[in-house]
Amino acid sequence: MIVKMKKYDFLIYHKDYQSFLLKLRELGVVHIVQKQFGTIAEDSDLAKWLNKEKRYHEIIRNLDRINTDKKIKELKAANPNSDGDKILENVEALFDEKEKLQLEKQGIQKEIERIVPFGDFEPAYIQRLEEKGWYMHLHTVSESKFDTQWIEDYNAITLENNGSQICFATFTKQAGAPPIEAEHIRISDKSMSEWKMDLKQIENRTAEIANELVRMAKEDIETLRYYEKIVNDHINFEKVELSGDAAAGEKLMILEGYVPVEHEPQTTESLLKEALYFNVSTPTPEDNPPIKLKNNRFAKTFELIADLYDKPQYGTYDYTAFFAPFYILFFGLCLGDCGYGMLIFLISLYLRRSKDEFMRSAGNLASYLGIGTMIFGFLSGTFFGIPLLEVDWNWIQPLKKIMLDSDKLFWLALIIGGIQISYALTIKTITQWMRFGVLYALDTFGWLLTIVGNAAIYFLAEQGIINAEIQPLAHKIVTACGVFLMLFFNNVEKGVKGIPGSIGSGLFGLYNKIVGLLGDMLSYIRLFALGISGSVMGLVFNKLAVGFAPDIIIVRELVMILILLFGHGINIAINSIGSFVHPMRLTFVEFYNNVGFEGGGKPYTPFRINTPVTHHSSPVTNNNNKQ
Repeated sequence: MIVKMKKYDFLIYHKDYQSFLLKLRELGVVHIVQKQFGTIAEDSDLAKWLNKEKRYHEIIRNLDRINTDKKIKELKAANPNSDGDKILENVEALFDEKEKLQLEKQGIQKEIERIVPFGDFEPAYIQRLEEKGWYMHLHTVSESKFDTQWIEDYNAITLENNGSQICFATFTKQAGAPPIEAEHIRISDKSMSEWKMDLKQIENRTAEIANELVRMAKEDIETLRYYEKIVNDHINFEKVELSGDAAAGEKLMILEGYVPVEHEPQTTESLLKEALYFNVSTPTPEDNPPIKLKNNRFAKTFELIADLYDKPQYGTYDYTAFFAPFYILFFGLCLGDCGYGMLIFLISLYLRRSKDEFMRSAGNLASYLGIGTMIFGFLSGTFFGIPLLEVDWNWIQPLKKIMLDSDKLFWLALIIGGIQISYALTIKTITQWMRFGVLYALDTFGWLLTIVGNAAIYFLAEQGIINAEIQPLAHKIVTACGVFLMLFFNNVEKGVKGIPGSIGSGLFGLYNKIVGLLGDMLSYIRLFALGISGSVMGLVFNKLAVGFAPDIIIVRELVMILILLFGHGINIAINSIGSFVHPMRLTFVEFYNNVGFEGGGKPYTPFRINTPVTHHSSPVTNNNNKQ
């Protein structure tokens, strides 16, 4: 359900603007309509705060990776009395130093690799030779191109010969390299032992930095998160402050906001105590108020799915509670294995105990999906890839009566699809009637009458309730009534007038709708296809485990367990993704299209503070004089 909003228009004297915003932030329920900012000047306060937020986010993400790699779970609580900026600078300095050391290490390793073939030359010895008038040069050349005359002409000495390449040194009285057809190698400034000593120092310092970062990841990450929220509070304040429009020669500021109706009395009462003018009104859909959803516990779990698409438009309806049961059915039908459903349900129990709100929400969702998978896995007769319809276990025989073979599963997928489409059309008929009037609902009702009416007549005839002789006539009457409504009330909202225009527009809409509904119905076959493919893959891995296991006691069991764990693990991972995505596609395309979903809503984000006000005197906030 979409919560009703009240629109507030504020008129504030410019000197009281900031104090008013602080008061508004304390209330914590007003959604301020913020301006869309284009290019922000680099020297502005907002740009500085945004840059600081980016720095906090980057460092926290890097420390999170360390905690994940080291599997650190017990983190030290945030310390509001610490210096957030100082911690940030220290961590940044360590990461920067670590990166520089890594580059230095790579350079030294390349230098060592370059001079290894020539041995461990001491630069001091080479300097002494030059003082005596002798100059040493290093070269490399392929063995086939080495000229033995160089030994006599340039005192060439072979340092290494690996069979294809010769590394050698020449000693001449001339400072320049001798004119030979060989690659000249620059003599290093340090000996190999000195380079290795430098490398060791870098590795030791890198290890020290790594240990310090691990410590800070454990002890300071929550503090950094705390101060990140403070920075975010300042950014929100800056944006809200800039969202006001100046009036009366910039002596007055105009601001627009929205408050949920349940918070209107206390908000109005609090604002009446302030010396300012404000007006409260009921917004229209054209105002595009923010969207706040209020659902029961079951539907709220599936807001996680609905938010992946879009928020509904204000003045329309929230369909989360309507698609949620179908999503469970679709997921269960796609995954279609009772054993897999049990695993998902057990995992969900662990996730629901998490301290993280998102993980708890995901756990609640996984619980419903696991139950749906267990139910449909049992109906399809599949347990960890074992086809229960084909086994001879005595206890399973009575239960086979309610299990479905592949043909029945195919038709079940189509029937569920037809039910959801009819359900969507029913909801659309009711909502259009409620919003615009009965005339606007007649076109959709015509489709609903044609589909559901003919299905009902067929069912009643099969049950013998309707005489077979009048069945064709009943089909014709229902279809004729439905087509009449489709043709003449197809474009009421577009103001099409006259019989020719109505029929022409209706025929075009009729063609598009028929094609669309056929495509929608065929889309539900994917539920059957995914369920069958997952069951087949599970069965294949079971056969591989039995076929590849050697006839050796204990070894056979171990090999079977490894193959089963690997195979079913892969199967669960791949099919769970498909079972999550394809029902989502059926929801957002088929269901939303037929129910008349209108998106584009903005989420309700009240202007509030995320951290205690008493700590906003910390160093991280001192740069903003406006606060």
